[in-house]
Amino acid sequence: MKQDQPQRRSDLDALRAIAMLLGIVLHAILAYFPFPWPVQDSQQHRWLAIVYAAIHGFRMPLFFLLSGFFAAMVLQRRGLRSLLWQRVLRIALPLAVGMLTIVPLDQAVISWAVQQQVRVTTQRSPLAGAILSGDTAGLKEAIEHGDLASGAAGGGQPPLVLAALTGNELAVAALLDAGGAVETAAPDGSTALHAASYMGELEVVQLLLAEGADATSRNTAGKRPLETLAASPEIAEIVRRFLGGKPKTLEQIVRGRDQVRALLVPLTPAATVAPHLLDRLAANYQKWLASPAFRISLPTGAGVHLFAAEVFDHLWFLWFLCWLVGVYAVAEVAGCGPGGRWRWGLPLLSCLPQVCMAAPFGPDTALGLLPLPHLLLYYGCFFWFGASTYVSEGQETRLGKHWKLVLPLACLVVLPAGFATIGTRAWAMVLQPAFAWTASLGLIGGFRCFFAKPIAGLRWLADASYWMYLVHLPLVIAVQAVLLRTEWPALLKILLVIAVSVAVLLVSYRWGVRYTLIGRMLNGARGAVAKS
Repeated sequence: MKQDQPQRRSDLDALRAIAMLLGIVLHAILAYFPFPWPVQDSQQHRWLAIVYAAIHGFRMPLFFLLSGFFAAMVLQRRGLRSLLWQRVLRIALPLAVGMLTIVPLDQAVISWAVQQQVRVTTQRSPLAGAILSGDTAGLKEAIEHGDLASGAAGGGQPPLVLAALTGNELAVAALLDAGGAVETAAPDGSTALHAASYMGELEVVQLLLAEGADATSRNTAGKRPLETLAASPEIAEIVRRFLGGKPKTLEQIVRGRDQVRALLVPLTPAATVAPHLLDRLAANYQKWLASPAFRISLPTGAGVHLFAAEVFDHLWFLWFLCWLVGVYAVAEVAGCGPGGRWRWGLPLLSCLPQVCMAAPFGPDTALGLLPLPHLLLYYGCFFWFGASTYVSEGQETRLGKHWKLVLPLACLVVLPAGFATIGTRAWAMVLQPAFAWTASLGLIGGFRCFFAKPIAGLRWLADASYWMYLVHLPLVIAVQAVLLRTEWPALLKILLVIAVSVAVLLVSYRWGVRYTLIGRMLNGARGAVAKS
């Protein structure tokens, strides 16, 4: 144990811990700006979306780069068999245990949180409650006493937009008959037609068009209703479930979108109907991912979509690591493992999968049984770069040595340019990966400068961070749901969510995990040095 101690990269251990802990911060803020999340608090700040996008844009790419570096370190020092065995213990086994424990707990807490969301929304706006529950009798009474234009739910969705999102055709008709403006818009500028098109709600789209809805209107992102059909149908399915409305399968959403597209194309300017080549490529790719060909039927009669079904929740990164380590092992056996200066071509290669991303900024999230091919390739570029860097330059690599230039460049030039070109795929395919690479390399250099020497507290936090990230999600969502009924400022709620979650997780690690079988599984055996 003492002999191995100096070989640890304290700086990279600390950076990997920060990447893990930033995941808790990201999930903590998701309830406080419009985002497909089980809890959407009434206290919203749209600028939090900028914070989220900035962190999300580099966090997981950085994590996979470091994972590749450490994988190569283990392989070079201990051999392939040791690497595979260690990854089985540290990655595959925690994933298997988490699938039986953490993921079911996630789903139970999410279901409870959605119920709390609906209850709080109903109390604050009986009109929104009637829309979400489909209560026709209650809807008529609520319309007489409700405000047809004000925000009705978390995120400030007006009643008409909320009814369109949930596919409640009767509510849409009733709201319009009562004098609701067909062009009423949500905070992001999206009208009911945008919402219904995005969800593939054909009947609602037909009704809105008959009532004079403008198919050429743009939201604040500059998107017309037809252009919302290019967004990920998987996210639309999740949004529908989180709203507490009647569930809809991925195939139903895709089929509905095809029917909506046929209605909107004749009403939309030709430039929108014939989008850029890259946009068409991305749309066709997303449609292929949602194809029924990837849906398997179960003996119970239910079906599971291999790409879209929520299987791993936030543990998906472990599943991706299993795939990437497997590819790494095969490459080593075949004699074509990572190494060489050609690794600097990987940043360029990462632009290709970026073309197929559905997320406005940063990489997509994959929860399904099969990893999304474009996402696996994207993260694979970072993993392979990390492994190649260790193989080529060894333990004393100077990777990130120009961090004083690269990190400001990432934050002050590349990131703002990436934000400014959201929605323009030709720029996004260059700028968004560029931000991930420059931020990652800049942080690696900065941490090497300041944290090269071992610091006991950081070493302890690095070990704890793995456990904290694995189990944090149900705790974060539960605290967010509890705070729904308060009118406290969003920033105070975010601080409370983070403080409560981190405190519980640190205490549980120190006295319930660190020196147990779980602690040995996650971080290896704790020796006398570690215990002191």
